[in-house]
Amino acid sequence: MFQTTLELAKILGINPKRLRLEWISGAEGVRFAEVAREFTEQIKSIGPLSLKKVA
Repeated sequence: MFQTTLELAKILGINPKRLRLEWISGAEGVRFAEVAREFTEQIKSIGPLSLKKVA
């Protein structure tokens, strides 16, 4: 399912680095915070989202 989402993002012109799938247990609060912080920095480094028009 995630691979399909990546393919759709590519069609729409969305950088696949804007998508991420992580399996994190509810008991892994510290891990969740690390992943969220890391992903936020990654998105900031990519810059604003610009979508291409599809007809």
